[in-house]
Amino acid sequence: MLLGIDLGQKTTGVAVSEGLLASPYTTIKHKSINEAVTKVNQICKEINADTVVLGVVEGKIRSLFEKFAKLLKIQNSQLKIIFWDETLTSRQARASMIKLQVPKKKRGAKEHEMAASFILQSYLDSK
Repeated sequence: MLLGIDLGQKTTGVAVSEGLLASPYTTIKHKSINEAVTKVNQICKEINADTVVLGVVEGKIRSLFEKFAKLLKIQNSQLKIIFWDETLTSRQARASMIKLQVPKKKRGAKEHEMAASFILQSYLDSK
């Protein structure tokens, strides 16, 4: 099982895949990176994920993603963590939901898990 992650500073989207298609799974809220790591690790254990595809962006906040990956690996040394470019995934997620006529209020709640599914699907398509 693969897990896709759209990491945010307060909200993180999670997507899953057992094969060739990624699906939005959940959105988690957290107050710190440590809390995000704990919640993601819990999901990994619940669904028996062995690989995490972590969406990353270049620039100043790259260290946030590296810290998250390092802490996740400490909590779960069995996980394979893959860094994957997440450029424009939030915009793609928002555009897709607008096209599907998802109400604005619901779009905000689902945007991160949709972005996570775009990240994971991009990785799957590259294989």
